[in-house]
Amino acid sequence: MTPWWRGTVCWILLGFLTGCGYSYPTPPNVQAQSPNIISLDPQDWYILYSAGMPPHPAVYNGGWSFKFPSADGGHVNYVQTPFSATTTLHRVSMTFRVDSDAPQYKVVDSSDVLPATFRLYFEQQGDDLRNPNGRWWAPASKRDLGSIDNNTLTIAVPLTYDQWTNVDGQQDPQAFSAALGNVGWIGVTFGGQYFAGHGVALTSGTADYVLIDLTVN
Repeated sequence: MTPWWRGTVCWILLGFLTGCGYSYPTPPNVQAQSPNIISLDPQDWYILYSAGMPPHPAVYNGGWSFKFPSADGGHVNYVQTPFSATTTLHRVSMTFRVDSDAPQYKVVDSSDVLPATFRLYFEQQGDDLRNPNGRWWAPASKRDLGSIDNNTLTIAVPLTYDQWTNVDGQQDPQAFSAALGNVGWIGVTFGGQYFAGHGVALTSGTADYVLIDLTVN
């Protein structure tokens, strides 16, 4: 079975993650408006490779939120914002909560398993989703949906190579440094225990993901 740290390697054109041999989508060609700053404007955040979702989250008390979609044709996979840096980066910190009522989460990939999860990740500028060093996840940021719901939480992860793994689950100091020095996106991905970004949905109940703050310094 593929380990949990695998990112989203094989895609079909619309983002349903079912197998290899299909066209690869790419992130929008959007640049950060100001370097070294994470925008909390929901219009600067993009919900990508998903189904039954709006293109952007909704405004929520200075941050943003989105509703997890029904598993009847919907799933959320990647939620990310353009980011660039002109200074040395040391840490990423995120404050969030999940407001839910009797949710039953589902992982979209049939080879994945519950509990559903999300993780912090960043992506190199110009990544084509083929290079295993184009995207990096923080294993320590993984949180199981359901057990954390209805609590405000903060996750802080050092931006050092030993805290991040690439698409192949590898820690590579040189590749990590190169990606961080050319970072183009940052955000969160949703999946199960094995696949970081293969999608999450609801079979019943309701759940809203709320981003309160995200900073990189």
